[in-house]
Amino acid sequence: MTIIYIIIGIAIGYFVTVAFVGAGNKKVEKELDQDEKILNLIAEKERVTNGDIQKLLSIADSTATKYLQELEDKGEIKQQGKAGRFVYYEKI
Repeated sequence: MTIIYIIIGIAIGYFVTVAFVGAGNKKVEKELDQDEKILNLIAEKERVTNGDIQKLLSIADSTATKYLQELEDKGEIKQQGKAGRFVYYEKI
């Protein structure tokens, strides 16, 4: 009887691990896809604003800011302007 409990425990552990790892991979894939869309738009338009990214991805202002900041931190784009309406982003 103990062996059955061990086998059931291993099976449950396996399925829980697969579920969590799989969910993490989908999130990473989604972020990479969004980065690619942003970089493609910048290549197409040469410069984009936060508003352009909001429209492109149908996301909130804060989310667009986060994505743009992440790309800037990776060294893929550069912010021009200091704040507000005069800020735009260009590919490096």
